[in-house]
Amino acid sequence: MSQVTIYSTEYSAMSEDDRKAFATLVAFGGAVKVDRVRAGIQHQGAKLVIAKINGEMIGCAALKSPTEGYRAGLQKGKAQFALPEEAYPHELGYVAVLSGHEGQGWGSRLCEIVMLLAGRDGVFATTGTASMLTRILPGLGFKWVGVVWNGEQNQKDKKKPDLHLLVRPRLDNTENFAANRAKGNFGKCLPADYSSLKDG
Repeated sequence: MSQVTIYSTEYSAMSEDDRKAFATLVAFGGAVKVDRVRAGIQHQGAKLVIAKINGEMIGCAALKSPTEGYRAGLQKGKAQFALPEEAYPHELGYVAVLSGHEGQGWGSRLCEIVMLLAGRDGVFATTGTASMLTRILPGLGFKWVGVVWNGEQNQKDKKKPDLHLLVRPRLDNTENFAANRAKGNFGKCLPADYSSLKDG
């Protein structure tokens, strides 16, 4: 029987093998290079979510701590939408699932755990992936904002993807992400098979 582990951690608590596996898994899609992922996951406050089967990392995601320069780039030259830190302190990103495990609900599960870590805080995400745009992020309360822009050339297919900005504003004091998620207020994005997985 397979041993499944899903847990959150920080860069400083990870083994060097896990740091390398995380960066390699994210970079495999071709949208971002390994060194940029390594730099991003080292930012203070970044929380990383990892899924393993029998000790092998098969999925990952992060609650990132974006810099002011990155925010300014999204507002001025890309999405043309303001993302002040007080309104959106976090970014959901670095979502990746190992080939052979895609289409099984892992991306949804990882994103859900990231949003539980964010709590009531506002969160934004940028993506060009159809499942994230149409199912996973809307299912977690995200809405499309700003304009579509061309991303950097993908290292694998050499195409420039259309990228979208989505935001989940801060929840007020009466709202609770976990309760809304459990009631299905954000839409269903977890297959029944994975709803019983426990965080390690």
